[in-house]
Amino acid sequence: MRRTLTLLLAVALFSALATGCSNHDENEWQRLVCEVSSVNAGSPLLSAYLYIGPDLIAGTADDIFPVDSVPVQFYARPYSSSLVIPEDDVSSWFHVTNYDLTWVPGPNCPEEITDYNIVGAPCEALVPVGDYGMVNILVADRVMKEEPWFQALYTNPGSSFTAAVQLTFYGHETGNTQVVEVPGGFMATFYGAVDPD
Repeated sequence: MRRTLTLLLAVALFSALATGCSNHDENEWQRLVCEVSSVNAGSPLLSAYLYIGPDLIAGTADDIFPVDSVPVQFYARPYSSSLVIPEDDVSSWFHVTNYDLTWVPGPNCPEEITDYNIVGAPCEALVPVGDYGMVNILVADRVMKEEPWFQALYTNPGSSFTAAVQLTFYGHETGNTQVVEVPGGFMATFYGAVDPD
């Protein structure tokens, strides 16, 4: 009887542990953890329809019609301080391969900006353990900036809108095919025309 009771208690304990444990396959549970260290050097993005050139007059030959990209810096570290990953080990780099960009419109931002969410865009960064890696990602191209709601910023001087940008990077440690997500984000403010100052 005591043996049966012990066996039943062991089975109940194992079942409770098995159902209570989650599958730790997120980024923070990997042997090599990669994190976004900074986006655009920690500054919000100022995105404009037009950059007025040095003559400070819109509509002249020195104007620039920009495409916006931002630098993203990553840092890779071991899961814990007790884990040692040799620098030249087969799994000592984190390989960032692609990203999603999701617009979250602010109160005065046109909802149409979400038509320019980016899914699965390729990018390429190798981040060594205990070190940094960087990649530039596309945020706003000229197709987006030629939309009527964006052009309206230029035709109505002084107007602007703001949006949050949610970033999800995908990658894996070298020598491993398990893809994990690395989150990040920043803010963007949009204007019609800005000058070099």
